Amino acid sequence: MKPIQTYNNLEQRGGATVVQSSLDALSIDNLIVGGKLGNSLAQSIFTSIIESDAGFAALLNTPLSRQLRAMRDASLGGENVPIYGKDADGNLTLKNIPKMSFSAMTSNPDDCCVIAGDLQVCQDETILKAICIEKCEKELDRMVAAVSGASSSSAVYAAYKQMLIGAGVPKNSLPTLAEFEQLSLIGQFIVLNMLTFINGLLEVEQNGNIVKRFSGLAQVYANADVLGISAGGGVIAAFNQVLCRMNIMGASNFAGGFFLASRTAYSAIQQEIVPKRDGVYPAGWTVTETTETVNGYQMPVKHYSFNGLPVIESDLVYIDPDTLDGDIYLVPPTVGVFSGVPLDMPAPFILNEWKDAKSPFVHFDQTSTAYPDCWTSCDRLTNFGAVVSTEVNGLLKITGVSSGCDAEMYQGVEGLININSYAPYIA
Repeated sequence: MKPIQTYNNLEQRGGATVVQSSLDALSIDNLIVGGKLGNSLAQSIFTSIIESDAGFAALLNTPLSRQLRAMRDASLGGENVPIYGKDADGNLTLKNIPKMSFSAMTSNPDDCCVIAGDLQVCQDETILKAICIEKCEKELDRMVAAVSGASSSSAVYAAYKQMLIGAGVPKNSLPTLAEFEQLSLIGQFIVLNMLTFINGLLEVEQNGNIVKRFSGLAQVYANADVLGISAGGGVIAAFNQVLCRMNIMGASNFAGGFFLASRTAYSAIQQEIVPKRDGVYPAGWTVTETTETVNGYQMPVKHYSFNGLPVIESDLVYIDPDTLDGDIYLVPPTVGVFSGVPLDMPAPFILNEWKDAKSPFVHFDQTSTAYPDCWTSCDRLTNFGAVVSTEVNGLLKITGVSSGCDAEMYQGVEGLININSYAPYIA
């Protein structure tokens, strides 16, 4: 593909890069609902170049995520920061930020002074893995498209253009077919990153051969040393146990953290965290009521926080498709994202990389194959990274949170529970 043109009508809004527009009809408010374009990301990506998820945005902005970005940028800037290494198995690793402590002070009954402990420096490593998405096309199809101006996405492209024209977008601002297809691949790549950094990819067994293993947030919390709390006794009881853990460790150690909830788990919070007869919410809970504009309409919204930490709903957190139970992660400030591609502002980064013939993140390949295809042309977008945790004792996961909804409520919309249609999720 030819590099698409970089546009200047972009702005950062709520952690997402969006196309500037005063037209409510072009706004995309979340991944599942979308705007006028329906729930197909391949269509909606063009009115919001990067679909944002509140949970993923929070994960990208933890104190550790910001430190890891600074480490990466310092390394890129030529400051020779030694952040990469190899483990005993030859895996590429990230050398985590060192932690310093003192060994225990000691004393004997007849000693006049307490014997000082020794300064200890601990630096563990996190294995980094790659993420890759590709789009391949048979050369025969490419030749047909070249002489006819049509491709497999031409019908979608034509409908999309007519929608934009009908919404008042000038014809000279419409994307070309090549730009449409290229942005589609970029958009899916960004969503693949969001899904993978939250859920990870463990096994290659469905939806294609993307990666064999990736340490996402779910894999960090799968560590046997992570404290798990069952929600069988209800949300309030589970969070009371969370408070015990936070108090034992010291609440200040969780400042800057948050709770990340799946949609079904968030539904349980909405149903249980309600005012008592005196109008007061359960102990430890704060609920703020506000309004948000969705598809041009003002909607009432409640924001929940527990012991000062916000509870953030994510459309991307995996939900058990059989039980529909969800999970809630306590994400402390010692958890963060390390990404080779700067996911905090990927649109200009990827567009610029697309122009670089030697880019390590954007690859073009033409390969000879057997008859009848004979040769194919592939575009690939790649990234590498992991979710990093430097303090396992600060991790906590509430499991088996029932949505409180009857199973019949999900009939016909099962495909919206886990958005596998957007990018592969390997359980």
